[in-house]
Amino acid sequence: MVAITVLLAATAATFFMGFEGSLSGSPTVAVQSEFDVDRGGHELTVEFTGGDVVAGENVEVHVANAGCRGVGSVTDRYDLGELGFPGSTVAAGTDAQVTVGTVCPAAASRLDLSRTEISVSWVEPGAASGRVLYRWRGPAA
Repeated sequence: MVAITVLLAATAATFFMGFEGSLSGSPTVAVQSEFDVDRGGHELTVEFTGGDVVAGENVEVHVANAGCRGVGSVTDRYDLGELGFPGSTVAAGTDAQVTVGTVCPAAASRLDLSRTEISVSWVEPGAASGRVLYRWRGPAA
């Protein structure tokens, strides 16, 4: 009975220690969004609602298949500053705007997000990849 208990404890410790190593350095950030329709077409407000405070330079927003009327479809990666985010750190209560003015070329007249997928990712400093924190899909995506 003692041997089984020791074996189970050793297995659990190995599992949790290995799991902890894969999570270190990766922040926990709560994100939500609000979809709206106005004169410029669709808008999406991405709001950071809680979790760890992280450097804004380590957060990027990938917008795929945004319809910019008069220009066509746009797919690109944006840092938070390009989306109207004023600060250098991401904390609860801060937000970024996906609008015709932030993601479309100047010649575009409206933004259509109905077939768009938007993901917010944390990119580890000095690395090319990171972890998706939040994903939103348009109503027809």
